[in-house]
Amino acid sequence: MRLDSRFLNWGLFFIVTGAVPLAVQQGLLGRDIAVRAWQLWPLLIVAAGVGLLLRRTTLEFLGGVIVAVTFGAMLGGVIAVGAELSEIGRSCGSGETRAFASQQGSLGGSARVRVDLNCGDVNVGTAAGSGWTLSGSSTDGELPRISSGSDRLTIESKNQGGVFFFGPSHRDSWTVTLPTDPTIDIEAELNAADARFALTGARLGRTEMNLNAGSLRLDLTDFTLSRLDVHVNAGSARMTFPASGFSGSLEVNAGSIAFCVPEGVGLRISTNANITGSNNFDQRGLSRSGSTWETANFSGAASRIDLTSNANAASLTLNPEDGCR
Repeated sequence: MRLDSRFLNWGLFFIVTGAVPLAVQQGLLGRDIAVRAWQLWPLLIVAAGVGLLLRRTTLEFLGGVIVAVTFGAMLGGVIAVGAELSEIGRSCGSGETRAFASQQGSLGGSARVRVDLNCGDVNVGTAAGSGWTLSGSSTDGELPRISSGSDRLTIESKNQGGVFFFGPSHRDSWTVTLPTDPTIDIEAELNAADARFALTGARLGRTEMNLNAGSLRLDLTDFTLSRLDVHVNAGSARMTFPASGFSGSLEVNAGSIAFCVPEGVGLRISTNANITGSNNFDQRGLSRSGSTWETANFSGAASRIDLTSNANAASLTLNPEDGCR
């Protein structure tokens, strides 16, 4: 029997892609090992060299085999535990920053807050009252773009040139304090960012988080919320949910989302049917009906969280053993 090298390579790719997350789930492979699978990329260069050396020999297929196995291991690692890209937010830009003058203002009974960070880190917290504050630093020591009024607050990086992987660029480091008295809708656009939102005691309407390359920590303990939408591309997010109910969506592409739900809160989450996505919902005792998972107490719970999810080459983890903070 003669194997067609094209089918051999595809077969090996799918086998390894599925084997890695399965091995992690069964405890046969440590998460710390799987999370570093992307570091195998130099093997792709090795594969090219092997292919050239063995060209027009009976072993020429070995280059393709190495490529298939390497890509499978890299993708399998992402599916199993998500891409650990939090260091991008800490290392992008030129590194050294200079402090800028602190800013402050106040919000009325309801307001919309937008945080748009492009390269750097941001810590968002809360304080009693109606006042907001901003402090921090930037590469040139100048303020970010700020637009504010009683009904709005927008903080944007001056540099809107995209995510920076090569050479120096503008970097921001912000500390933002939001008031707990008003009802606030929050939208965050985070690119190459290390972001932490500790919104304890906040009164939130709709909250939307968009993360592209980097990490997000979202602590929603002791607060009220109507809707939460989180979108992650090539990054990782960890979220602590409140004891109050809300609806929302989780979408992750080539990354990971971990979320912690308080005991006694009912949870229902509808998933997509993508084979490149993984979750641990069965291990956490949720029952499945079609593409929907539920906790046993969902229908009768006083507080219920109702989510939709979409995971592509990514993982969703409920109540991870190491927590969400």
